[in-house]
Amino acid sequence: MFKALTSPTGVKVLAALVALTQVLDIVIHAATNQLEVIRITSNGVIVVWLALVVAQRIVVSFRRVGFAFIGVIWSLNLIFLATQGTINPQNGQPRTALFVLVILTITLSSVLIFAYRARQSVNTR
Repeated sequence: MFKALTSPTGVKVLAALVALTQVLDIVIHAATNQLEVIRITSNGVIVVWLALVVAQRIVVSFRRVGFAFIGVIWSLNLIFLATQGTINPQNGQPRTALFVLVILTITLSSVLIFAYRARQSVNTR
């Protein structure tokens, strides 16, 4: 399965899934009238990274740059949780969607980093 992910199509599908996750996150925020700047910024950071990946603008230290972007979104979401709490004040429930979407974003982005890197090393042989 990992071999399929390292194909050009597989990398594009992974990037599309990460982007779709960001759009879903923003739509949920807008639909529930909870547009928080720090969370939307986090989505924007990932979208910028994806744009750089798709445009093939990251030519050195791809893995480091990718994990740096993941570190930024991880940090932004931790700051959000530290300042706003893990319970949503509108409904008194845990921020389950936040946890699911952030974990999904980080997981898919990490797989994308390794798939893209593996594809690059195959192309250079």
